[in-house]
Amino acid sequence: MARYTDFTKDLNKAIDQVCSSEYQEMFEVVAKDPPYSFTMEQRILIDRYPNLITWYNGDQRHIVVERIRRTHLKWYDNWLTQYNTGQPPYVKWNSTMEQAILHLHNLLFRLDLGDIFTSDESYKECRKIADTVKRILVSVIKSNPITIDQAAVPYVRMLIQILFYFSVDNDLAIYLKSLELVNLMNDLLRTSNNDNEIHLNAYRILAVILVEADLKQLQNSDRIATVFIDFMKNTIDQGVTHEGRLHNILRSLKALTQHEQIREELIKQNGSSLFLRCVMEDKDLLKAKLPALEIILALAFNKDSATLLKDNANFMDCIRTLTSSSEQTIQRVATALIWKLEKDEPTIPSGTITTKKQYDIMISYSHSDKDLCHRILESLEKDNFKVWIDSHMMHGATFDAMAKAIENSEFIFICMSDAYKQSSFCEMEASYGIKRQCRIIPLVMTPNYKADGWLGILTSPFTYIDFPKLGSSRAYEELKKQIQLIRMNDLSSTVIKQDDLHHNTISSVHDRLKTTPNVEIKKEPRQVVDYPDFIDKWTEHHVESFLLEKELNILLPVIEGMDGQLLHQTYSMCQANQQSMFLLFREDIARSQQTILSLREYLTFLKEIKAYIPHTTGKQLNSTSTVCNLM
Repeated sequence: MARYTDFTKDLNKAIDQVCSSEYQEMFEVVAKDPPYSFTMEQRILIDRYPNLITWYNGDQRHIVVERIRRTHLKWYDNWLTQYNTGQPPYVKWNSTMEQAILHLHNLLFRLDLGDIFTSDESYKECRKIADTVKRILVSVIKSNPITIDQAAVPYVRMLIQILFYFSVDNDLAIYLKSLELVNLMNDLLRTSNNDNEIHLNAYRILAVILVEADLKQLQNSDRIATVFIDFMKNTIDQGVTHEGRLHNILRSLKALTQHEQIREELIKQNGSSLFLRCVMEDKDLLKAKLPALEIILALAFNKDSATLLKDNANFMDCIRTLTSSSEQTIQRVATALIWKLEKDEPTIPSGTITTKKQYDIMISYSHSDKDLCHRILESLEKDNFKVWIDSHMMHGATFDAMAKAIENSEFIFICMSDAYKQSSFCEMEASYGIKRQCRIIPLVMTPNYKADGWLGILTSPFTYIDFPKLGSSRAYEELKKQIQLIRMNDLSSTVIKQDDLHHNTISSVHDRLKTTPNVEIKKEPRQVVDYPDFIDKWTEHHVESFLLEKELNILLPVIEGMDGQLLHQTYSMCQANQQSMFLLFREDIARSQQTILSLREYLTFLKEIKAYIPHTTGKQLNSTSTVCNLM
């Protein structure tokens, strides 16, 4: 009891002293001309007291941290503005300055340790600090357009670390996106002479603010993966004492794995072995285990990676054990992995699609968007729609319940947002809904959101309902109209078996669309066509017959009227930009035929045509692009 009382007295004294103007004055003295070592008074106030507060983890911690923030955030922004122009001479840097900054940042900004903001005033001041940091970093780049002055490197490390801490908070992350930091981060990566600390934090910030187009523009997925893998190796080898750092690295990398290019690079560079170590080794790395499992789940969407995981008996045994973990979040991800690797069906089994559904609607959403989703749910239920929604974070057998809900729902609402795209659980739901050929209606959940990557590909054929743009009431009315329209189209459409279409020309296909399903149509054998070896010599008849022979009749409306030369040009366009052409084909077919072009059909088309394309020297484009592993 005496020791506890002494600690409480020391802690209260430390808090009072750190929240005093004396602390600010002493910090500025040290920062202006950092001594080689602290005086006793400086060591107590700038080193010992902040360290004591940092290690305090009691019930009142959030109150203590908020008091310190109210005292120092505005002052800190003023100090940054006054003494840090981004122009030489830079802030002097040595071990005492490093200690002073480290302890102050631990008190003000360590959101990654759970010190969330609890007041609007703190958010306001942090947004100002983010503005200041951006301005200073831009100034540094202007002064050092080729390579950052070595004297500025520690200073840049300090500033970019602040932005990383802000990126952990959802609201501040949104604000960072509004600052358009991608080009600035790219400039820092380019000019920092491969400084690992700067690169790591730049990539961790980019992990939060990047969209698919930004990643393509940067063209450095391999470097991103390498930096994270190298830091992971070093941190894992250092053991439990660096678990917090490892957790931060993995959490940032988890955000990046929403991008297919990053997934491919992690697999190519054998990053999976490190994630398996985090999950399977006996080290007490509980904090690191969860994000490592989440990354493995994201990589399981790659077919080759999934096969390797499934064939790893030790890993599968470990995951089965974790499905009974006392940690609910770990149990949830482990259960998802088992479902993904062992139960997720690659195609729709014949005869399993039923016309009668238990639910009208299944809502697939991220819990970050639950408020808007539940308002939509309330409106749907008032209008007597039968709705399945997961109101709790799924774990245990409910992954099977999710699959059954998709199979037994007439419509699947995909509630799109950044959080949805970053969630492997949401990706599982959306992908399974597409595989089951469900009626999909994408809903935009957050302002100005544009789906890209795997989510953009899956939802591209469908009409979006943008709730923030239209407003809740109008958007809901549009949603009901869309449901009604799809139902009317279903009633008026004629069911045609694909097998019947394979043996008919384009004209007979259009004729067939006018027939009723009860009319028996006699199949006639198709004439064998001799195709010229060089595609440019093909006629329109050759092209048409080729598609029918290869059972690619779904492409007939897109290719209609093309001769061999035009088909050759189309193939070249597909090779130059496979993802865009896939989306273009898919949208055109969805509009004209009310059906969906599958990735398999698209890639089969490219594969079959390739045999008739003349060989050219030079670098060949890979026909299995990054699109391939999205399904």
